[in-house]
Amino acid sequence: MMPWFGSSLKMRIAVVSVLLFLAGISLITFFATRILHDDMQEVLSKQQLTTVNYIARDIDAKVTLRLESLKRVALNMPEALFSNPPAMQTWLEDRKAIHTLFPTGLMVVPPDGGPTIGDAPRLKTRPKSFVDRDWFIGAKATGQPFISQPLIARATGEPALVVAIPVFNSQQKLLGILAGVTPLAAPGFLDLILGTSPGKDGSYQLIAPQHHLVVLASEVNRAVTPMPDIGDDPILDAAVNGQRGIKIIRNAAKQDELVATTEVPCTSWLLVARQPTDEAFEPVSNALRNTLLITALLSLPSIIVLLAVLNRLLKPIAQLARELHEMAEGKRPMQPVATHTADEVADVAHSFNRLQDRLQDQEQRLAKMAHHDMLTGLPNRRLIDERLENELHRIQRNHLGLALLFLDLDGFKPVNDKHGHGIGDRVLGEIARRLQAAVRDVDTVARLGGDEFLILLTDTEKPQKAAERVAQKCIDALSETVGINDLQINVGVSIGIATCSTEQAATTTVKQLISQADSAMYRAKAAGRNRYELQSPTNPPTDS
Repeated sequence: MMPWFGSSLKMRIAVVSVLLFLAGISLITFFATRILHDDMQEVLSKQQLTTVNYIARDIDAKVTLRLESLKRVALNMPEALFSNPPAMQTWLEDRKAIHTLFPTGLMVVPPDGGPTIGDAPRLKTRPKSFVDRDWFIGAKATGQPFISQPLIARATGEPALVVAIPVFNSQQKLLGILAGVTPLAAPGFLDLILGTSPGKDGSYQLIAPQHHLVVLASEVNRAVTPMPDIGDDPILDAAVNGQRGIKIIRNAAKQDELVATTEVPCTSWLLVARQPTDEAFEPVSNALRNTLLITALLSLPSIIVLLAVLNRLLKPIAQLARELHEMAEGKRPMQPVATHTADEVADVAHSFNRLQDRLQDQEQRLAKMAHHDMLTGLPNRRLIDERLENELHRIQRNHLGLALLFLDLDGFKPVNDKHGHGIGDRVLGEIARRLQAAVRDVDTVARLGGDEFLILLTDTEKPQKAAERVAQKCIDALSETVGINDLQINVGVSIGIATCSTEQAATTTVKQLISQADSAMYRAKAAGRNRYELQSPTNPPTDS
């Protein structure tokens, strides 16, 4: 009769109660931590993918900035400089602003490949010939801007990237190649990768599959080195074979890693962030281990005390797991989880709250990008459509009307053609400012794209009169010359007006209203431009 339990029934009951208690708390701990593990795995995976996408966009923007900046320098190079090296040298040295983007130097290489016509800064180690460099070959052969493969600069011995722009005269004769050299580890370039890592034992790897090279990694000594052979690194193999997003992959050492992969569009590079899953999910493992340790060290008090302690120990964990689970299933809004303890549960809750804050900040930034024009900061087509839809419902209740103005700039295309898109973008920014100044705070100015804008006038008893007044203010505002540097630029605007009353709102759609204003704008252009026209009273357009 189980003599190893002792002869006392009280002892037997106590021992059985303890065993049942230990089994029960072990099961509860297992299921609670399993839910917590799954929820935190999802949160951490999203965080890592969000971070990788941010870094990839940052790299793409910085490479594109260097390419576009060098293009502008090339467009402004006088032809006479190519036959006058001292003048070319002085001209390059005067381009102070571009030097910050290409600290290793700007070079002008003649069509035969060298030596340079001018270089700033001047380096004695600068090669005398560049005919074997892929950026020189590519730019000369294609006649287009060319981004080199990652390389070790011969002048400095540092990992670098070269942007090359072919320069032609008015007869399309190649005058030379303008090249800018940027060290990969230069501050403000790829330093988001260098020396940083996702977690303690993780790493970032920026690879160029088309050249079979590791461009840059968290470890400095891996810059511009050959990629591992196929089969030596399953994680990089998966990235090259099309794996994107977030996934757990087993590495060559048979260890699981949390891997996030995304592309850098302008260079066709891939950014891979990898972190051992043991480290990524360590907070959950710590919570489980500490809970089991507390359970193992429990003494043999009465079952009532054990149950009271069990309830006290598991309540914070159960509450935290329940809140996280409900958030994951969408049963409650995302919000900080509260804890009144100072143990591992509190650490997990605080970590989750910090992760949630970062994700929500990222979502807000992405939401703003999705609803606003990046050039002018105005609402875009998506946001104006939403506001129009809301206003069509609202005016049915408040018995007021609305007006929509469709604006198309007159004479804007020659600005881009003559002065370039950089000047055109600054003109659009000034026009956006003037249009906003011409309306009330409750009204909306949006940019559809190119040189087209929409203005939504709300809460007006006489929408047609209000629209005509605003249209004339816009015409007057845009008739004033726009000064950009030493340029004096004039543009006009043709405006189409569509209105909607309370009675019409129930049968009018957003598409119809925009189409009516668009048609009126074209009639304004046909009638002589730099004027406005009202919507046609007959044959209104439909959705078909």
